[in-house]
Amino acid sequence: MYKCKFVLILFFIIFPFFSYSNENATGIIKERMEKFQESKNLMRAINKNLSDSNFNVITESAEKLNKWANEMHKFFPKGSEASTSNKSQASANIWSDTEGFKKAIKTFENASAKLIKISKNKNIDNTFSSFREVAASCKGCHQKYRN
Repeated sequence: MYKCKFVLILFFIIFPFFSYSNENATGIIKERMEKFQESKNLMRAINKNLSDSNFNVITESAEKLNKWANEMHKFFPKGSEASTSNKSQASANIWSDTEGFKKAIKTFENASAKLIKISKNKNIDNTFSSFREVAASCKGCHQKYRN
């Protein structure tokens, strides 16, 4: 039962927002795309391990997501907006609405920190719920700050 829900969440919430091609990207933009690819892989790992109730992997993955949340702002310097040459999908809204973007990152940071804490209690229902909050924070940010 949970496995079906996990797959649907991953497919409909996460996957459409994480398809990156960074073959032409360089510098900070390439690093940022690689970090988002890693984030995608961590979300997949959590999703898979929820169905297996593997709380160690869930916690470790959530800790890595939280680390990324804490450093994410450094990967969006002015001038790293989307262009046809750099393949970035960063929306200009990141720089025109910096406070909103910081708030979105903070939401992701808080959601991933909560997932760390909750997954340590080894309650699958609460962990699943917390994972959905992390996924929603990704989706919400990408809807506003990604082209």
